[in-house]
Amino acid sequence: MPTLSADQLTAIAQDFHDLGVAVGQFRLDRIHDGEVLDDPRIVQLLGLQFSLLNASSTFALQAAQVQLADADKAAGAIRSATDQANAAIEQTAAIDKVVTIASASIVLAAAAMTGDLGQILAAAGGVKAAIAG
Repeated sequence: MPTLSADQLTAIAQDFHDLGVAVGQFRLDRIHDGEVLDDPRIVQLLGLQFSLLNASSTFALQAAQVQLADADKAAGAIRSATDQANAAIEQTAAIDKVVTIASASIVLAAAAMTGDLGQILAAAGGVKAAIAG
């Protein structure tokens, strides 16, 4: 079975990094707008930000060992979902919406590590559902 290419791994790692940065910026913007640092939702956003950044940091190391029957389809689904998540985060002011999108994105990162195309596609669908919901 083929593995994800170096270019695919780099792009996916960058996608999760960008999502982590978007969540972090969203959090800082809400704090600037008056949310308090100890608000449970603000704290949750911080945890989600670091989870996404950690996924980005470790993805290439772990995913290099993941074998996929259809690496191009998996990479495409991940890229599409993370691009849509990034755009949705940039367009919302609702903390709960960003928490939902970021949480679904972390599930997608975990699914990608399994190498199971069905899980990856389901998790990508979960990100899209979080955006729509």
